[in-house]
Amino acid sequence: VAAQAGPWAQRPPGHPKSVNFVVWQYGKIYEQIAKQFEDDWGVKVQQIIEPNVEPQVAKLTAMFAANEPVDVSQSPMQYLSSYIEQGIAQPIDGLPGVDQYLKDFTPFTRAIAQRDGKTWGLPYFSTVWTFMYNDELLGKAGFKDKPFKSYPELVEQAKKAKKDGVSKYPILWIGGQGFEQLPGTWFSMVANRGGVIFDKGLAPQLGAGSIARETLRWWQTTFKDELADPNSLNLRFIPAVKAFNAGQHLYLGTLHHYYISLINDAAQSPIAGKGRVLGLPGDGKTIGYTMLYILAANTKNREWAWKLLQYLGGRTKDGQYTQGNRLAVDAMLGSGYQSVMESALLKTGWSKWGDVPTILGAWNKATNFGDVVPAVSQPWYPRWSELINVELTACLQGKLTADQACDNMVAALGKAKRA
Repeated sequence: VAAQAGPWAQRPPGHPKSVNFVVWQYGKIYEQIAKQFEDDWGVKVQQIIEPNVEPQVAKLTAMFAANEPVDVSQSPMQYLSSYIEQGIAQPIDGLPGVDQYLKDFTPFTRAIAQRDGKTWGLPYFSTVWTFMYNDELLGKAGFKDKPFKSYPELVEQAKKAKKDGVSKYPILWIGGQGFEQLPGTWFSMVANRGGVIFDKGLAPQLGAGSIARETLRWWQTTFKDELADPNSLNLRFIPAVKAFNAGQHLYLGTLHHYYISLINDAAQSPIAGKGRVLGLPGDGKTIGYTMLYILAANTKNREWAWKLLQYLGGRTKDGQYTQGNRLAVDAMLGSGYQSVMESALLKTGWSKWGDVPTILGAWNKATNFGDVVPAVSQPWYPRWSELINVELTACLQGKLTADQACDNMVAALGKAKRA
């Protein structure tokens, strides 16, 4: 009853003909939540759904440039700064119920949503980077229930599995170019070893002897020694999972925790039931983040746009985190709210696919992506990200040394800033 009496149950003034959102596709979640909004409030939702992130960013910026009204959208973290700078996003402070949401934000959500003393949205989902392994194949390689606990041990297990003919390429890396695919694998291992990519003053930490450089050097050797599948460099998250599901690799890394749900999905995975999540080695340090839904600055009706934003990233009329709960149970996504992360609902939902204590253990050791790569919030970062993808690929292919690649990445900063 208390939840129902909250501001989310109040009808905003006026009766707009429709409200809209601009998002990228994820299953049927948007169709479901739009229908609930229409049933609850009698206001039509215009759904603008793009196939994935890049076209969604293009669509949102084009609509903004043409001064077409947008009510709610979502923001990959590398674009949030430029959305704020260009006036595409507006803060939500002072709107009814915001204070209750803020109290329930996880540290990841606070880290992305709050800047310059303002709050810039509500959480879509949250995730951390982990390794995954094929339990059956690991057993065949002679390491039953003994996944690696250090990088030398990973190499040792891979060498034995290769030598014994258990696996031609025991390691499959997430190495496809993208904002968080290839670079994210590197960033997560750098963070795991205690390093950062930039310091808080935004000076690059890629010089001689840096953890980032030494991590890249080590990573390159897994390809040189033919322990890593060369096809890794073509594979972003889902294609890599599909390749891993063929049952030819011991390890897959590093990627968002929820992909274990695809590895252990009996309907589509030949190795369903054999996939396991593994935290990063040593003290288990890793990276994670929350992704945001934003309130568009060019909405024609701020109160109704806020109501729609809450359906995507907050509470529905009944006071439930309907969308957050559904994403946790149906898709294994983490939540940007502490109460959902601690709920029995989430733990029960996740247990269908993976060992919940292992996954939440990785969560508790995760550093916000933006603390390891503070430059992610700079307007020049997306351009720099494109440039470093090229250097990382060339290095892992053996065309450049780790030293050359890191020097080139530092040099690319000038290019990215000028662009």
